[in-house]
Amino acid sequence: MASRVHELEKQDTYVSRVLCFPRPSCAELSARVSRLVRAGFLSIVEEGIPFQGVRILGKGYTSIVVLALHAVHGLGALKVRRLDSRRASLATEGELLSYASSLGVAPRVYYYDDDYVFMEYLDSSRCIPFEEDLARLIARGDVEGVRRAVSRVIDALFLLDKHGLYHRELNRPGSHIMVCDSGVKVLDWESASRSGKPSNLTQLVSHLLYRFKYSDQLKRALDIKEEAVLEKLRAYKNSVNEENLINVKRCLGLVQL
Repeated sequence: MASRVHELEKQDTYVSRVLCFPRPSCAELSARVSRLVRAGFLSIVEEGIPFQGVRILGKGYTSIVVLALHAVHGLGALKVRRLDSRRASLATEGELLSYASSLGVAPRVYYYDDDYVFMEYLDSSRCIPFEEDLARLIARGDVEGVRRAVSRVIDALFLLDKHGLYHRELNRPGSHIMVCDSGVKVLDWESASRSGKPSNLTQLVSHLLYRFKYSDQLKRALDIKEEAVLEKLRAYKNSVNEENLINVKRCLGLVQL
């Protein structure tokens, strides 16, 4: 099915369903469209997964995500706050995502306000979920590839920890961590916050050791000793610094002795 372009100012059925979600229409529609048009948006492109007879890029508890066209930035992913969202604003998410983007570990952010976050669109031709990439490398028996993949993600999460950005959902990385041509990108920041002691790295390592589908194969491939890793993770959590990072990576078999 070819992508369909829906001009915002025409306020057709698709535009209404996206901006009024989960309702098919709403009194807020004209105001929501006007804000987007004033910010430079031209249209919404019907692309992505089928959902209730239309296609969107994604759906969460607080928002839905669609492909949108902006006069300056071109195509990007537009996150739209749901009308039934318990969250009053997406502005904090936009701010934290922008900060993570400045560190190189999140999509570029072009615009955000209370109802919208517009960001770089990371399509499947350039990005793959980290767990999917890791599973493929393990199945192939590519130990060096596994080592490189885990090390890149660990380094990215160290940057977030170092700068006090806590994603909060990396104990279930799923599609939150993407491996792209341009590097590791962390997505879906709606639960994120600033924290004096973020635990992005420790959450991800815990998942890899105990909940990842191929945990046993990973531990064998890298000769991981769980107790040693847990000890170094405790030290890292108490003090996020380069030395403790290297110690964690060494125990994970990512740094040669």
